[in-house]
Amino acid sequence: MSHPTIYQRDIEAYGRFTASQIQRLVVPVDAGFRQALRAITARLDAATEALLEAKRKAAAAAVATPAPRASRRGRADPMAAARDLMRRLVEHAASRPGGAALARELLKGQTLAAVLRDRPAKLADALAHALEVIEQHSRRLPEHDAWAAELRRSREALEPLLRSVRKTRLARRTMTPEVKAARDEWLNTYAAAKLLVECVLRLHGKVSLMPEIFDDLADATRASRSTAPAPGSPADAPAPS
Repeated sequence: MSHPTIYQRDIEAYGRFTASQIQRLVVPVDAGFRQALRAITARLDAATEALLEAKRKAAAAAVATPAPRASRRGRADPMAAARDLMRRLVEHAASRPGGAALARELLKGQTLAAVLRDRPAKLADALAHALEVIEQHSRRLPEHDAWAAELRRSREALEPLLRSVRKTRLARRTMTPEVKAARDEWLNTYAAAKLLVECVLRLHGKVSLMPEIFDDLADATRASRSTAPAPGSPADAPAPS
């Protein structure tokens, strides 16, 4: 009755959407079921919020002390320092004879503004790429040793932040016992909502509305249509007797 997999990342969207659609499309259909429909909608909302809270707690426990962007020990913000370094390096390279091409190579063809907007991991990659470029073109940058040392220091300063980001992402994907219990409760409530809604719609000949209320059913319908053979294709031909 449903798509075989409801990914954890989709649960909030599915829960909010279904609760809204039940109120909009199903509650007005039958006054006798109005109270039951509103009750299951409230339970679905509560189950969705409970799962989100379990995920927030799991993430907070896994990343109890995230790496600070701005220093709490008097050190500079490593992201701001890395961006400033990239800006200075590119501007210096561009000021050298024939430096426009070198600046483009340092930026991998992107604009400086785009690189400076990068997230920590991509900015760290940009620093590593810039280090490779200046080492390859050391003759065009007499101060390349100083630039290389600064790039290495900046990349190392970003490492605690990168580790924190990786831990946060891992925590979001981690299925702790609390998250699993909340997920199981959500799936049970979602399935119960399907049964109740189908009951109401079937009594009124409106079962066709189910995919408009439950997104996983809509996904399954779209998937079956996309894989169905076209009319007149060999797959539609009768099997030889």
